[in-house]
Amino acid sequence: MKIRHVFLWSVALTFTVSIAVLAVIVPAAAAAERVYIDITQPFFKRIPVAVPDLKILGGGEAQVAREAGSTLAKDLELSGLFRPLDPSGFLEDPQKMGLTEADINFPSWRRAGADYLARGGYEVAGSRIKLQMRFFDSFTGRLVVGKVYEGEMRDWPAMIHRFADEILMALTGEPGVFGTKIAFVQASGKNKEIFVSDFDGSHVVQITRDNSINLSPAWSPDGTRLAYTSYREKFPKIFVTNLADGGSRVLSGHPGLNSTPAWRPGSGELAVTLSTEGNPDIFLVSSSGAIIQRLVGGPGNDTSPSWSPDGRRLAYVSDETGSPQIYVVDLGSGQKRRISFNGNYNTSPSWSPKGDVIAYCGTSGGRYDIFLVRADGGGARQLTSGPGSNLDPRWSPDGRMLVFSSTREGASAIWIMSANGEGARRLTRSSGEQQLPSWSPRSPRRD
Repeated sequence: MKIRHVFLWSVALTFTVSIAVLAVIVPAAAAAERVYIDITQPFFKRIPVAVPDLKILGGGEAQVAREAGSTLAKDLELSGLFRPLDPSGFLEDPQKMGLTEADINFPSWRRAGADYLARGGYEVAGSRIKLQMRFFDSFTGRLVVGKVYEGEMRDWPAMIHRFADEILMALTGEPGVFGTKIAFVQASGKNKEIFVSDFDGSHVVQITRDNSINLSPAWSPDGTRLAYTSYREKFPKIFVTNLADGGSRVLSGHPGLNSTPAWRPGSGELAVTLSTEGNPDIFLVSSSGAIIQRLVGGPGNDTSPSWSPDGRRLAYVSDETGSPQIYVVDLGSGQKRRISFNGNYNTSPSWSPKGDVIAYCGTSGGRYDIFLVRADGGGARQLTSGPGSNLDPRWSPDGRMLVFSSTREGASAIWIMSANGEGARRLTRSSGEQQLPSWSPRSPRRD
């Protein structure tokens, strides 16, 4: 997507859209007064927010007014920061109330239980739509952030997602992830294909059509390509697909096993698992697939690499002590440390974008659950519990959420939750099973 902002900034994504930001409405003292909210704390409570339908300002339809409001409410709920209120309890008619501070009865919204109020309106002219979006503190009546967007009618969801990003930026100091994608494996019968959806599980697109087994999708640092393991040529090789044109090529087809690709941050290089020298070890390969060096090796099987954000350390799985466990190696010194001790089977490490913790899945009461641990092995904490197994955690690019697969409702599906383990929400509901998710990076942003 290319979003062209005439006044502010531009963003390059994966399909073409043109949105103009016509105005920005921000209180002058906001930057000096701002105190950011940290939603990753274990006991954080979601903030109640009211998101009424958008007001029709001219030429619009009630359906879009409802859908735009519900889209914003869903974005805010999935962020882990907010608890959207039930619209049936609202005391104001969205089509009669205004959009500005002077026109809104904030005591009425406080009585409805809202700490914050999202208010918007739109008008349509031909194929174009103009959105006026504002976000208020209901207790002070203060405008937190306001934007005006204009673009093609079909692109209003992208405008709503962009405004949700701005709300998160205003309250937490970082934009949200509402323009990101999630790749996953769809298992149907004997085949496993790679699919990609929007961050909320909508707009699902099939990427591979190999009638084979494809596993472990991994996003390139710029979000334009997916690397994955495929058996389409009988033996496991690593392929790379360009998402812009759908073209794919073999990246790594060395003799033996080629699996679990992981792109090095800010680089075209990848850590991959190869068995060219006997036991599976982890190697660094170039963008052409040439072996640069062995990163991890030893008497056991080493696999599932995950890079630290600075690219200097690697978390991985090894069974050198007899059962799969999580290790961290410093690539400069070669020193390694085991960091998982909660059970006899721990796997799927994923290093957080902020570099502070590593998520992984391990055995818990006969099931698999998701844990967090520091890179030095301290502070281990279990995030999931209850029925079913929870597997293969991967971080959102802002480090606020985790995507994972779970069988808590039967067949494996893709779920997300806050980094503190709260607010789990199911994303996929199609037939078959959905597994091995991977969250895309944010699209480049140029102010």
